[in-house]
Amino acid sequence: MNNRELIEGIRDSFPVVLGYMPLGFAFGVLANEVGLTVFQATLMSILCFTGAGQYIAIGLLSAGGAIITIIAANFLVNLRYLLFATSLVPFIKNIPTTKASLLTYGLTDETYAVAINRYQEKEATASYMAGLNITSHISWISSTFFGAMLGTLITNTDKIGLNFALPAMYICLLVLLIKRRSDVYVALFTAGLCLVIAYFIPGTMTNLSNIIVATLVGATLGMLIRERD
Repeated sequence: MNNRELIEGIRDSFPVVLGYMPLGFAFGVLANEVGLTVFQATLMSILCFTGAGQYIAIGLLSAGGAIITIIAANFLVNLRYLLFATSLVPFIKNIPTTKASLLTYGLTDETYAVAINRYQEKEATASYMAGLNITSHISWISSTFFGAMLGTLITNTDKIGLNFALPAMYICLLVLLIKRRSDVYVALFTAGLCLVIAYFIPGTMTNLSNIIVATLVGATLGMLIRERD
């Protein structure tokens, strides 16, 4: 274990942790509202570690949705991690497969954004991945635990702005990744495409598949522009 790389991974996880703390806390509060116990809510954050998927699960549970519906929705929403993990392969080839597979369990939108930004300039190491991913995961688990514990004291998460924490964090991560003017155009095009699909095919909002389609198109467009340049 390289301590310097580990510390850098922990240090780089701080922006992610700052975003996860209110989100995990809000998830714990909402999980408490739909009847999950502190143990169940915390266990979900340990095993799933997908903010969007867990929020969808809570929403479907409160609406009386079937388990198969929750699983299918989570499968669709989390398909993007297949793309994320695939795009990381060229950078983590030097890490043993078993170790890399275990560490990428902590792969999320946010840790991916931080990691891919670093790997453009520095070699990927298991120590850095451990510092970044494990610290982020621990913050998500602990904030869920406290949210579920104190959930009965909070009646409206909107009033204290917890629901805006997720988009705020995504915006910050996007800004970190934008390095060229074409990145701005691709980001705006992808966001617009996502909205257009949702407008003309409202059903895609049910499972958020409009996000997956827009992500695929946007990622392809970004790669084509990068290869051309």
